[in-house]
Amino acid sequence: MILDISLSTLLIWLACHFVGDFAFQSTWMTIEKGKSWEVNFYHCATYTAVFILFAHPSILATAVLFATHFIVDPLKSRYKLIGPIWVDQLLHVFTILLILGLRI
Repeated sequence: MILDISLSTLLIWLACHFVGDFAFQSTWMTIEKGKSWEVNFYHCATYTAVFILFAHPSILATAVLFATHFIVDPLKSRYKLIGPIWVDQLLHVFTILLILGLRI
């Protein structure tokens, strides 16, 4: 079943998300990722590294995490297609739920 995710696994992945997306995103990354694909790459790599260290995702899940973050963040910071931060965060959390639910 798609929603058959253990609570502990979900909490670890959500913690990785919030640590990677907020605690490990420097002010420089926050300001510059909307202007520079290179800085966006650094932010996404840092974000994904948190998952690798603490959640141990598969190679496919790691690629999906990185790729979706690399696409979603510029939609907010560079192109302004996403306004409120909660929409950006909802997309990231939805990605995590899909990865865990589909057992990628």
